[in-house]
Amino acid sequence: MVERVQSGVASGRGSRFTAADFRVPGGYLPLLVGPEAARALAGEDLSGEPMPSMRFLNLCLEHMRATGDESCGVAPTRVPQGTFGLLLAAAAQGDTFGQALQRFAEAAPMLRPDMIVGFSRTRRGLEISFGHRGARDPRRDLLVEIFALTAHCGFRWLTGKRMVPVFLRVQPATPPMGPTLLRPVVSPTALRRGEGVTIGYALSDGAVPLRPVKYQRWAAHELEAFTALLDEAALAVERSPPAPPPDIVAQVRAVIGPDAWGEPAAARALGMSAATLRRRLSDEGASFRAVASDMRRAAAQSLLATEHSLDDIAARLGFSDSRSFRRACQGWFGMAPAEYRS
Repeated sequence: MVERVQSGVASGRGSRFTAADFRVPGGYLPLLVGPEAARALAGEDLSGEPMPSMRFLNLCLEHMRATGDESCGVAPTRVPQGTFGLLLAAAAQGDTFGQALQRFAEAAPMLRPDMIVGFSRTRRGLEISFGHRGARDPRRDLLVEIFALTAHCGFRWLTGKRMVPVFLRVQPATPPMGPTLLRPVVSPTALRRGEGVTIGYALSDGAVPLRPVKYQRWAAHELEAFTALLDEAALAVERSPPAPPPDIVAQVRAVIGPDAWGEPAAARALGMSAATLRRRLSDEGASFRAVASDMRRAAAQSLLATEHSLDDIAARLGFSDSRSFRRACQGWFGMAPAEYRS
């Protein structure tokens, strides 16, 4: 969940990598529940250092129990404890995994009106998406990732199978959010684009039968599945060769977005000067302008599939006005944004 402990990887595999080596950035707990509640929950553990993933999840659950609110105070109204269990119970009424995903999405507007859950069958697979109503902010983004992770764990429990996603898409981070909770545990190849979280499963997984199980204890089933998920991810890390450091183009792609479409902002995010960034990109035969244009094009494709106005999309993509956005769309797609959308 989120990060590897660097000493466990850089030591030449001298010590075994385990589930306990996955970490969550230390600022995520106070971001979600508030600084005061985080101090009460974590005590001396709230040092700002990365926190073990299982510890983070348990503290979130402890806060939910104490407040009786599964949204940790993020939703406009309290979400009663046990609501997620009702969502899984609705999903369990299906016979197959595909039916479970559809029933989960259909029940969400009634049980979690603060969340946006969608399900679709595409040529790529079975896609279930998660978002939050209202304007984006880091706290809502974090809750969406936790909700998506919990849903995936719930689906594993319903089927009794690993249910490995074929793709994972997570919206670009909004500071102070950083690494996603979903990589590498749910999928090591998460894409940072679009809005919310979308998990894609293989079309063939739609026929996987559901187990005859009954939801009995609040959070216990999801926690059990999450523990197994961490163990599997740790084993994959242990067996894989050490990953090379990302090249400069990959680093730029990781930081570029609503808060860093410009070269100076991206350079600051990477801890270097704009001149250094320009030189390193040039050494790789790339340019910031080309990388940014490619990222903007991909983001535009996702945003034009939403109901956001063209002015709003232009602003999100860092254009000074909608006219500049229209010119860019002509270059990317050979047509105006309104034509591409239709």
